[in-house]
Amino acid sequence: MKSTLDHLAIVAPDLDTGCAFVTSVLGVELQPGGAHPRMGTHNRLLRLGPETYLEVIAIDPTAKHPGRPRWFGMDHLAVDTPPRLATWVARTDDIHGMSEACRAIVGEAEPMTRGTLSWQITIPADGSLPLNGSAPTLIQWA
Repeated sequence: MKSTLDHLAIVAPDLDTGCAFVTSVLGVELQPGGAHPRMGTHNRLLRLGPETYLEVIAIDPTAKHPGRPRWFGMDHLAVDTPPRLATWVARTDDIHGMSEACRAIVGEAEPMTRGTLSWQITIPADGSLPLNGSAPTLIQWA
């Protein structure tokens, strides 16, 4: 069982505000990402290395509410909340084994998709950030 940094997640009240923040700080434009239908969110991305990236994620105003709390505490963002680094996501090759010892913190592993991509990711039942973002969210790519 191993894990490594997969990506950093910046949450924003809307995608354009989040991307403008990253561009103003880093001087680069983000690439298109896509929609996460199960969470009612969408994102844009910036590659940081061969297998590491920065994600700006926001609630998709065109998506229906997922009927559950969204990930990364996004349901609690006010429209005037400044974009911020919310959490880090650790890639693992055994999400169930890795999360077993800390399920109360990281939540259950749940299947997710974005376009043709699929993965499992841990999400606390209330949609909160694990230890307010100081503990990672776990991800295992299909």
